[in-house]
Amino acid sequence: MLAGTLERIGEMDNNILMFTLVILFQLMVTSLALAIFSSVFVKSRKKGLMFLIIYVLLSIYSLYDVYKYSVIMGSSMLFIYISLGVVTYFVIKKRLSNGTEI
Repeated sequence: MLAGTLERIGEMDNNILMFTLVILFQLMVTSLALAIFSSVFVKSRKKGLMFLIIYVLLSIYSLYDVYKYSVIMGSSMLFIYISLGVVTYFVIKKRLSNGTEI
């Protein structure tokens, strides 16, 4: 009985570690992708929109797969996408209003 309980605790620690690593990886990849998008979009709107469409389609596919595994992890990834998307919107808006290019 004790061995089964300890095994479940170890399994839970692995799930928390996996959740943390996936969220951190997703945060880094999303930040990098949106930084690239903002740079490309300021230089060429057409190329920027193509990059954004491809990125959004890949993100939707990723969310679909993650939601099948865990609703909490999928919701966390959706929160990351939305919050970093809003930040990117304001960064692009500020760059375009100032006329600043990278």
